[in-house]
Amino acid sequence: MGLSDGQLSSLTNFATARAERLRSGPVSIEAMRQHMDAGDAVLLGDFPGAPVRFVERWWRAGEGWWEPLEEAAVTALDEQARRWALSQRAVFTQQVPGPAERE
Repeated sequence: MGLSDGQLSSLTNFATARAERLRSGPVSIEAMRQHMDAGDAVLLGDFPGAPVRFVERWWRAGEGWWEPLEEAAVTALDEQARRWALSQRAVFTQQVPGPAERE
């Protein structure tokens, strides 16, 4: 027996509310570690104070919690992360020997 339209709508609303709650409230250090281990959250880099990308926004470590950053900071970090990824791709592409160099 399938779910009714009302039940499906309720499930969708629940999922949306849960995602918004995750996006807006602090996340414990342990919970964020679990999200990172599962691949749901990604640390920007291996340096002190590195932010984490989780549920489509950036977070910073606070006193026992990860706190979501303001939308302006999220936008700026998204752009910087995009630039970093492009620069890394360019560096590693340059380091790969071509067919003539391998012989």
